[in-house]
Amino acid sequence: MNNFMVLAKEFVANESAVIDLKSSGVEDKLKSLVFQNQKGQSAQFLWQSDHVEMKGYFKEVINDLGVKVAHYDGHLTVTNGGGRQFLEAKVKG
Repeated sequence: MNNFMVLAKEFVANESAVIDLKSSGVEDKLKSLVFQNQKGQSAQFLWQSDHVEMKGYFKEVINDLGVKVAHYDGHLTVTNGGGRQFLEAKVKG
C-alpha cells in the first residue's frame, strides 16, 4: 500500500482548500484519505467507487477533526471544522 501526502496546511476556522488529484497522479490509486492534526486527532474517509459512472466519493468513517471532503472531477475540496488547526492529509492507495 502506498501513501501520498496531498496536504500540509495551517487552517483557520471553516477555511477551505482545493487539492488537484489529477495532476498529482494519485486519482486512480484512491482507497482512503486520512487527516491528522498536531494533537493526534484524526479523520478517515474511504473511497466509494461507482464503476458504472466512473466516479466516486469519500465516505466518512471517523472524524474527530470536523473536516468535510467533497470530490469532483479529480479535485478534492477540504473544509476545516470550527477551530484553527494544522492538518496533514494522506491518500492511501
